Amino acid sequence: MELFSGNYKLYLIVPVILTIIFLFVVFVSPGVKQGIDLKGGTQIIIRAEKPVDAVKLKALLEEKFEFNDLSINSISSPTTNGVTIQFESEATLTKAKEELDLAKSLFESNSSEAEIHARNSISFSNKFIEATDEGLTGKALIEKADEIYSKAKDALHGQIKSITQSNFSLSQDFFFSTKEVPPVLGKTFWDNALIVSLAALIGIIIVIFFFFREFIPSVAVIYAGIFDVLTALALMALTGIALSLNSIPALLLLIGYSVDTDILLTTRLLKRKDKTPRQRAIDSMKTGLTMTLTTIAAVSVMLILSYMYQIEVMFNIAAVILFGLFGDLIVTWMMNAPILLWYVERKKVKA
Repeated sequence: MELFSGNYKLYLIVPVILTIIFLFVVFVSPGVKQGIDLKGGTQIIIRAEKPVDAVKLKALLEEKFEFNDLSINSISSPTTNGVTIQFESEATLTKAKEELDLAKSLFESNSSEAEIHARNSISFSNKFIEATDEGLTGKALIEKADEIYSKAKDALHGQIKSITQSNFSLSQDFFFSTKEVPPVLGKTFWDNALIVSLAALIGIIIVIFFFFREFIPSVAVIYAGIFDVLTALALMALTGIALSLNSIPALLLLIGYSVDTDILLTTRLLKRKDKTPRQRAIDSMKTGLTMTLTTIAAVSVMLILSYMYQIEVMFNIAAVILFGLFGDLIVTWMMNAPILLWYVERKKVKA
């Protein structure tokens, strides 16, 4: 193999250009979207015996409700059909919740004002369920408004189910599940995920610098890990896979995998003295490619099976890992290897 013969430094152009492109895709357009786990919202999963037209269903729901950030993705595989519906909130229900929260906060200081807000909440909830305050006052009225609001949320889900069933002629027993994450809880998850990710990155940086104790090789290894994550995030943005509590561990796993392959390359080039640096790089490449391609094959099987059986968590994890592995092939052998070769050969000349 003559991969590293000639002016191998030209390979660096590819990862540099890709880094710029990926940064634009991740942070500008289209950007990585947060899943409901991290920003709050509602997810509804529908599985049925026949396909459901996502575009038509979205038009039907937007005609009847006032959703914020509604997205509907159709599902079609050899084993199942359906859609995944996600929305951040519904405007009328949001107003009902705001009025209810005001009623609760004002009850101790201004009970008459609290009652007004409680009745306003019931009025907004009545878009989804017929209910009255039953002549209640004080704390009992607020508790009734809270009860009606909870039933209104359930009624919204029931109406979505009914609209889907009637317009697409689905059977009575089709699969319908809901998942709701409050915005406050989503923010907590997001903050904790950032802390964990930052701590993991700092830990890896410390270990790498402690192990090699040379600036350029250490920076090359760290950059490779960042590039893998950036590749995965960019492809997630392009394919519509949201950043969630499922994908974040996969991204951290990518950093560990990248560091593993790059440490293999760096150790062989810096520590071993047999053969020439370019021959050692080729030997490392044979081992590294075997490792990465084997992992890609295993993860691809995982991706295909999870798609066939619509296991969303497993599918997202497999997709993120696969994206990052392709990035690892690029950055390890077109950036890290050329940088290390240049570094080792320069040290040899100076010696």
